[in-house]
Formats: sequence, structure tokens, C-alpha cells
Amino acid sequence: MPSAAMNLSVPELNLRLRQQELVADFGRFAMQTDSFQSILDEASAVAAEGLDARFAKVLEYLPGDMAFLVRSGTGWNSGVVGEARVGADLQSPAGYAFRSGNPVISNHLANEQRFRTPKLLSDHGIRSAINVLIQAGGGEPFGVLEGDSTNRGDFNEHDIAFLQALANTLAVAVEAQKRQDA
Repeated sequence: MPSAAMNLSVPELNLRLRQQELVADFGRFAMQTDSFQSILDEASAVAAEGLDARFAKVLEYLPGDMAFLVRSGTGWNSGVVGEARVGADLQSPAGYAFRSGNPVISNHLANEQRFRTPKLLSDHGIRSAINVLIQAGGGEPFGVLEGDSTNRGDFNEHDIAFLQALANTLAVAVEAQKRQDA
């Protein structure tokens, strides 16, 4: 039986190999860095680079507000990172991923029937989004790692694998930070 890699074009295979390198490099960075915010910022930058997308963000769940705080991000206008909030209900892509525990790809946000397009995304011309849960083990989820593109149809199941591997590595850093804070 041929491997899945045999069905990939050379540029696609190079992208997938680059994604593996990015996750490995991020894991090394996270283990060597004491600044939690730097780890979050690096996760956003790595997500954007690995998805070949201009935008990415780490959304921290705020249970009291039923919302996410854009805790870190790349590509966003001034005043978004550390300030903007996105709904955490099932009617938003990030909320859907958070509540269901399942990755979400929406390559045509304008035509999406599962949920609404958050204003933050439409304000930045985002047309495609990919979301995965940030959760270590069986603990409480931290939030969602999201990649966003101004192009339609950018994301696929290979991107889910990359982004989830990155989110899982980030989740370990989140848990280490929680232990350090306690």
C-alpha cells in the first residue's frame, strides 16, 4: 500500500517536512524559555509560518466571560493582541472547536452554515480559518490555537495534524506554567 506521502506534490511534501521541523524547534524553544508570553508569541508565529498564513493567534478561554482573549497573535492590527475578545459559544469557529474538542476547518467563512464569522475575522479580511484545542492530558483546556487566511480553501487535514501537534506541545508548556505559578 503506498504511503500518503507518495500522493503529495514536491512543494506539498516540502511544506509538510517544514511543519515537522517547526514543531520540533518550537518544543525546544518552549523548554528553554522562562517567559510564558514569549512561548505563546512563538506559538502564534510558528502557526502562521507553518500554515503559510498571514494570521494566527492563541485564544485563552475566559470561563467567567464565556469568551476567548486574544492572548497572542501575529498579523493582527494594533489593539487586538491582549485586548480583543472572541465568543466562545458554539456559534464561532474557535468556540466550536473548544466546546466539541474537535478540530475545525472552515475554508469558506462567508458561506459557513455551522457558525457565524466573528467580527475580528471579517474586519481583517479573513476568509479561511483552522482551529484546534490547546489541552494537555485530561486537564482543563487552555483555549484554542487558530490559523487564519485571507484566501479561500487554504487548509486541509495535513494542516490539522501540524496545528494539533503544535497545540499539544504548547499545552505541555501551559501545564508547566500552571505548576510553576502554583
